[in-house]
Amino acid sequence: MNIIPKSKVGDCVDCNAKNTSCVKVGKSLYCIECRNVAKRKQQIDKASLRDKVRSLNEGSSASERQALMHDLDFVFSRYIRIKESKANGIGRCYTCDKQEHWTKLQLGHYIKRSETLLRWDSRNGKSQCEACNCHKHGNMDIYTERLNEEHSGLPEQLREESREINKFSREELKHLLIDYRAKLKMVESKFRTLI
Repeated sequence: MNIIPKSKVGDCVDCNAKNTSCVKVGKSLYCIECRNVAKRKQQIDKASLRDKVRSLNEGSSASERQALMHDLDFVFSRYIRIKESKANGIGRCYTCDKQEHWTKLQLGHYIKRSETLLRWDSRNGKSQCEACNCHKHGNMDIYTERLNEEHSGLPEQLREESREINKFSREELKHLLIDYRAKLKMVESKFRTLI
């Protein structure tokens, strides 16, 4: 039984690097960096296909509203986490600075999601690791400090706005969803430029 080495020395067909460690894919050689970039793109494309957002035209009015809110939560969360990550997909937790791939980060809200006026407000949502968002309940002391450093007085402004009662209509939810889908497409394009 032969053991085939996982990498070879050769010339990369993508970046034309000479005499570098390469991986053979089909009949072509790719350097390790080009292969990793291609794998990341494949994973992102696969996740996008798997996580397609439901159509706007399904269900009754009550279930349609719930579906719209669910879809909006999904798109908004993805938009914030990708927007705050680097081109290689690595983002950082807003409160503890832990660096992880954007798919492992969560969306943390300063004012909780039950306050619908700020639920999809980009000033209120930041990328957080699971430890800070779930186990430390948002790590609010540091969250408040960081918001105040970015925009002085923002925590107080968000708390004041959260007292307003608001219920989005289905049409408003649809418009928000369309808007965030367009924004999401724009920020996802930074990953496509790598390939």
